[in-house]
Parts: sequence; structure tokens; C-alpha cells
Amino acid sequence: MAEFRSFAGLRFNPEKVELSAVLAPPYDVIKGAMRDELIARSPHNVVGVELPEGEDDTKYQTAARLLQEWREQGVVVRDDAAFYVYEQEFEVPGSGAVLKRRGTLGALHLEEFGEGVKPHEHTLSGPKEDRLKLLRATRANTSPIFSLFDDNDGWISGLLDMVCAARPIAEARDAEGSTHRLWRVLDDETVNAIEAALEDEPVFIADGHHRYETALNYRNECRAEAEAAGRTWTGAEPENGVLMMCVATSDTGLVVLPTHRLVKGVAVARIDALRDALEPYFEIEFVTSLDYPEVHVATLLARINEQASDDAPRLGMHFSGQSYLLKLRPNGAHRAQMDAARSDAYNALDVTILHRLILENQLGIGAQELAAGGHVSYTIDARDAIEKVDAGEYAAAFLLRATPVEQVQEVAAAGDKMPQKSTYFYPKLMTGMVLRPLD
Repeated sequence: MAEFRSFAGLRFNPEKVELSAVLAPPYDVIKGAMRDELIARSPHNVVGVELPEGEDDTKYQTAARLLQEWREQGVVVRDDAAFYVYEQEFEVPGSGAVLKRRGTLGALHLEEFGEGVKPHEHTLSGPKEDRLKLLRATRANTSPIFSLFDDNDGWISGLLDMVCAARPIAEARDAEGSTHRLWRVLDDETVNAIEAALEDEPVFIADGHHRYETALNYRNECRAEAEAAGRTWTGAEPENGVLMMCVATSDTGLVVLPTHRLVKGVAVARIDALRDALEPYFEIEFVTSLDYPEVHVATLLARINEQASDDAPRLGMHFSGQSYLLKLRPNGAHRAQMDAARSDAYNALDVTILHRLILENQLGIGAQELAAGGHVSYTIDARDAIEKVDAGEYAAAFLLRATPVEQVQEVAAAGDKMPQKSTYFYPKLMTGMVLRPLD
């Protein structure tokens, strides 16, 4: 089960920098000109370390030197060992609702996936290689992994309420208007209570699978090097932990957004044949609206997400200027096409049905093609997806409902992993609130 410990964090010095100017999203959501925009906000923006620029591996050493310079210049300062409470106050896209989400930042003792730590998504080799090179060079966990745990008795929630009654030690506002607050937990009683409350609970990784597997790989490297040199590996080494944010599944600010799929590089004939090919498995309804695309997208999303007594999986499909609602037929005709080696929880997912019945069986985009890239792109913006298809950038778009947290846990508990980009826990944890150095 989880072994969660306090750590001596690195934080930006408020006497040197404005925190709002130096935070950045995680590396995997920084696209296009976003990196340059972040650097323009401050030369000390953490993106310089989190996502270094360059054509070869020297960029990782550049990141390491930059972080070391910041330490020497007092731009970042080291705390005494502590837990941190991290709160995000944000507006939910499309609803206007303002929520708060809280979690505890600490160092999780690394272990192979199993009873204590459960993944839910597949990972790719490219991002893991990139993150491993950065970790080797900087010897720091620059951004936290986001995990979930069950706080059924509300014990941790009560502790966080008490901590957050005080004034935060840091507060920042990001470019999207979300507010980020940080409290430091130093007193022995609360530290011990947090450790005890989590020690019997498994944690489910919500976001950061690549970073967790990277930390495991780096730990294994360091252990092998120590043993080869004749040194005893105790398990208490800093390389045997990773920076993690633990959030209760009961947190009222836990929001999961769907990640829609855009498809290209597929024969036109396959796209044109989709409607007829899917008839045996789905009830297919043409969806339209007069005001295109504003009201049209809202109408399509409303049909996908409408509540129904049978709660049958529903998907949206758009190609050739037309949109369709796909509702899985109750006759079970699709079951013969699903992966018998997988759990029922996995095969019941909307995203699994999309990948298996449509992407793989009809469009020829299987696991190897997905891993190779080039055929499928991802977005949380449904209107953006439809507009890109209409503009000819992609051949088709497939819109999904959000995956409930309960389904994520069921898949992880069954030992399965969902397809990549199956969940989008919103908002992302910002990089730069606190870093965990290994030296």
C-alpha cells in the first residue's frame, strides 16, 4: 500500500519572482507558441527546465544548469521537509461553475504497479525516454503526478480543511484565470496523520503515467549502479520516491473532461463506408441544427451526454459535413468484436468501443498505428474537432462522453489499462508550485 512521506521542496522565492509569471502547464500540454509565451512572461519560467529547447540531448544539460543557477542565485529556495496542500480554484469549461480541488503533495515511495499503485492508461516509449533524460540531468521531480485515493471516512478532507483555514504561503493566477494556492504542513501531528491515513490505501494514477514509469526506470538504474559498485541499496534513497499529489475521489472539485479523437491518413472509401459498416452495432441518428457550428456542436454534445435509463455507450461522429449520434445497440452484437482477453470493465468503456469497433476494425488504426502516431490527434474542444474536419485537416472526428472516475477505478482494479488519452482531469496541476530535488 502507499508509503507517502514529506520532502524538502524547492519553491520559487517570492522576493525574486512573481509566482504567477513562472508557473507552467505540464510538458505534454505545452504546444505551438505556448512555450515562447511562457518564457516571455518571465526568463525564470519553469518551462525552461520542464521543457528545454534544442535539437539534441544537450538540452537536458542546459535545463540542469539553469535549475542549478536558480538555486545559486536564490531564485528557488529549499524548504524544510514538509507536506504541501495544493488547492486549485477554477471554472469548469462550458458550465460556468466555479469549483475548488484540493490535494496533498508528498513523496510517494516507488513500487511496481500492483496493489499499492494502480495505473489506468497505456504509455508510449517516446515521452518516457524524454522524461528519463531530463530526470537524469536535473535530478529533480519538476512536476507532480496526479493520483486518486479513497477517503471514505473524510479524515484527510477534514485535515485539509484545517490546514486551509490559515493563509496560504503562495498564491498565483494562471493564464486561464484559475487560482493556485499552496500551504505547507510542518507540525508532526498533522504530518503523521497524513502518513497514517494513506498507508493502507492504494493510489490510482489519474495523470502522469509517463512520469511515474520514468521514475521507476530511473530508480532501477540507480539501484543497479549502486549494487554494481558494491553499495547497499536500502530503499530510503531519494531516487526511490516521486513527487505526487493525492486527491480524494470524493473531492467535489474532481472534474474529468472527455478527450475527443481526430482521424486522418485513412482511405476515403473507409470513411464513406462508416455509416453502413456500423449499423449492426449502433443505432445511428443524424444530428443537425440551423446555427452551424455554434448551436450544432452544443446540440451534438447534448445528445451524446443525455441521461438514458439504459446508459448505453454513446459516441458522436462527424465527417463530410454531417454529424451522427451513435448509440450502442442493446442486442450485444458488438461483444464478439471486443477483446476477450480484457476485463468487462475495460470492454464497457466508451473509448474502448470507439477504438475497437471503429478505429481498429473499420479504419485499420490498431495499437501499432496509434503508437506510431500520425493517424489520430486528441482535443478536449469538440467545436475545434468539428471545425478541423470541415476545414479538411482531418477526415473524421469522434466525440466522447467523460469517463466517470468510478469506471477509471474499476479498470485499474481489474489490472487493465485504458487507451492513451482516455481521461482529462481538469485542470492540470501546474508545474512550479513546488519541485522535489533528489540532491
